[in-house]
Amino acid sequence: MSSPLTLNSILGSVPAFIDACHAELTRCGFDAPSLGCEMDHVCYRTETTAEYRAVLDALVPAAGEVLVESMIGGRPIATVRLHRPVSHGGYSVSCVEVPCPKEGSPYRSGLEHAEIVVGSMDDGVEGNARVRAFVEECERLGLGFKFKTGAMNKEVNADVSHAFALEDGRRATIKFHARPLYEVVEWEKEHDAVVAVPADYFK
Repeated sequence: MSSPLTLNSILGSVPAFIDACHAELTRCGFDAPSLGCEMDHVCYRTETTAEYRAVLDALVPAAGEVLVESMIGGRPIATVRLHRPVSHGGYSVSCVEVPCPKEGSPYRSGLEHAEIVVGSMDDGVEGNARVRAFVEECERLGLGFKFKTGAMNKEVNADVSHAFALEDGRRATIKFHARPLYEVVEWEKEHDAVVAVPADYFK
């Protein structure tokens, strides 16, 4: 009899990925748990459409529920809210983002990024004032982040990111946004901003 699937058997070791992200944050001089900053989700990249569907089938409903599956950047991206958040190292990760592969933008399978919340409820999900202020704060404090700012001007869920290398050689990213992904999803639903996946997309 095969062993039951667990989150770690589906995605790889989530705690180890959290540890790697925390080590990089600490190296840059940013102690997220001490500052009360939530790691709201991690992202698992898939190499093929078949793998994308297999990962979602394994996660849901065993480990969580799909909050949304929508078209973003020309391909589906699913957000899964876990039945039991991953509590580790001072973090509590409640969601997993799973993008379907995008043509011309290949990734190796595995956990690829984590996102840190650096704002409050008052900041909301629209605009980028809080994210801009965060970048300025990091620069003023001399923190070691090398931010990519290409997504900082998004109207909704603006973010900046910092890349680093994992021990296995894969590239990983830590992103910083004002509000957690599950709040962004709720905003999108309330404002009819969810683009449905075409019925024949996977045929």
